[in-house]
Amino acid sequence: MIRLRRGFIGIAFIALAGCAALTRLVERPIGPCGFDVETLQFAGGPLAQARCLLRPVAQGGVLSVQPVGDLKPRLQRWLASQGIADAAVGGPLAAPLSHARDDDPAAPAARYFVLHDTSTPWLGDAPSFPPDDAPALNDLARFAGPEAVAHVFVDRRGETLLGHDLRVPWRATQLEVRRVGPRSRGLFLHVELAQPRRRDPAGSPRNDAIAPVPGFTDAQYAQAALLYAAASARRGDWLIPAFHAALDEGIAGAHDDPQHFDIARFALALDRLRDALVR
Repeated sequence: MIRLRRGFIGIAFIALAGCAALTRLVERPIGPCGFDVETLQFAGGPLAQARCLLRPVAQGGVLSVQPVGDLKPRLQRWLASQGIADAAVGGPLAAPLSHARDDDPAAPAARYFVLHDTSTPWLGDAPSFPPDDAPALNDLARFAGPEAVAHVFVDRRGETLLGHDLRVPWRATQLEVRRVGPRSRGLFLHVELAQPRRRDPAGSPRNDAIAPVPGFTDAQYAQAALLYAAASARRGDWLIPAFHAALDEGIAGAHDDPQHFDIARFALALDRLRDALVR
């Protein structure tokens, strides 16, 4: 029997809590959530880490980490029944995830599932956003190539582009590239959700401060939930979700994504996936 509770993996909605700001260099804990370069994790247990890493751009909510039970075989059967290719979920479920320290097998397997938005296309001073099915909002080909910035890209229709298998160690944040360095390569998995941006008239000429509300579509939440479950099945326990903005807070060049990500809608997508797997 699949061991997935109502709320799928124990989603708990909680009040947001701050993390103490830590600002010293790399041999000290980095950033407000206290990344330790020796243990290759943020401060506290999984719940405390998720609380801090989901803090800046959400109303609140975390996903707790616990063993995945028999998720992998049930998910494999369900993917086969739906005709969903390995590439749509970041690679084969039978394959391992990347490991930290540039895929050192003695280092921890990937721990963090990082959500981004593409902030593309930039629409400048357009008075409104196009409909979600507009071709310009769903052109994932622009992100393809050997240097794709993320592991998986998800368009507004829920369709995907595989940038790198989740087995491939990659870096996509200022924290990884500018502060921690190669030790972090492989510790974070990166998912980019397509989201257009517009210019805030009160800001600079090239700013992209305005994102649509709601920020993402039901199809994107459903695909993000599937990717999260697939990555967790490959690891053997639930990854800790994080927002890009939380990882880079306080670091020069930090980004402001994902904008308007709704934890409640992500939780609902996880519930629906759980229900599909236990039928």
